[in-house]
Amino acid sequence: MTIKRTFSTRELAQMWNVSESTIKRWADSGELNCYRTPGGHRKFQLENISEFQQRRGFEATGFLTTEQWEEPEIEESLNRKKFEKIRHLILYLATQNQRKRVKDLLERLYIRGMGIVDLYDEILVPVVQDGEKALGKGELSLGQERLLKNNLDEAMSLLFPQLICRRQSGKTGLCAAPDSFCELPVNAISRILETEGWDCLNLGGNIPFDAMAEMVEREPVNLVCVVCSEPTDLTENNFATLAEAADSYRIPFVFTGPGFVDLTIRKTFPHDEYFSDYRSFRSYISQLSN
Repeated sequence: MTIKRTFSTRELAQMWNVSESTIKRWADSGELNCYRTPGGHRKFQLENISEFQQRRGFEATGFLTTEQWEEPEIEESLNRKKFEKIRHLILYLATQNQRKRVKDLLERLYIRGMGIVDLYDEILVPVVQDGEKALGKGELSLGQERLLKNNLDEAMSLLFPQLICRRQSGKTGLCAAPDSFCELPVNAISRILETEGWDCLNLGGNIPFDAMAEMVEREPVNLVCVVCSEPTDLTENNFATLAEAADSYRIPFVFTGPGFVDLTIRKTFPHDEYFSDYRSFRSYISQLSN
């Protein structure tokens, strides 16, 4: 069982550049949720902090002196959102199987105002791309590159339960990938849908188009999203079955992922929308939710 990171009154005072008495006053008035330890100390969880910041409209931009990072200046990089240094550290930690430390870094960025789509677009996707380049240059082994991707996804799975989600919309999305190595992007789509108040049928990777079509026939879904990382894994076999199933129920049918970047490929596979980043996908989901 993973123990959630909690923050003390002193740490919140440092992060928000206010006095400890101010933090205590907010907590005692009920404006800032917390819980008390058996010794009477106030402790704050990530969801308490994020909810309060969103309501107040500010970020945790102070320096947290209690964190012991591998690089002494990483707290300043987090504070100033120097993404290059943060990405470099995350790549190193993930290849060293330090998923908990990766989660800690992502958590600190979330507290500083980066939402789930920003964490994917600005941090995780570029780190994956850097890992793929390092693999091509022989700087990482295939095993290290797979470990990197798995640990990045695991770090997000550790962080995700603490993220603030919108009220349930009553809508359901289906997401799947025809290729084998799409766990991180498929899970990204699933998590974004859930933070927007949707349920998600996450079929994962290596799913044939006809199997996706069968789920559309069986389940009342409001969106079909196909993710693809490698265009070489795309074939037209049974794709028409999925496209026809989505069209017959008038379900929006969208693509994401680098496998669909080439316009000629997208013309081969009829669809409604293509999203090159998670920010635009989230914007689209917000419109569908209304």
